[in-house]
Amino acid sequence: MCKHVLNAQVAIRAPCCKKWYDCAECHQELEDHPLLKSIEMIFACKKCKKVFRKDITDYDESDEYCPHCDNHYVIKAVTQESKEIQKFENLVKEVKQ
Repeated sequence: MCKHVLNAQVAIRAPCCKKWYDCAECHQELEDHPLLKSIEMIFACKKCKKVFRKDITDYDESDEYCPHCDNHYVIKAVTQESKEIQKFENLVKEVKQ
């Protein structure tokens, strides 16, 4: 489970070491080499557990969904920081009421 992106919908296979990570920060923390960039990305959907490839040079809106189960995996990331900001904003709203 990723501690950086709390709602990660896919795992990404790092092209440099062929290991699976939920985000680039996880790779950076656990490996002793930089993340190699590639035009082809390999994903594993966390909903259906199937693997698929995407060519980043030919990527459009329809590519934001798993081709096997239609899970929308390109979504706004929820991070620990964004959760804390949301809690604070909710507290401010309550105080103002």
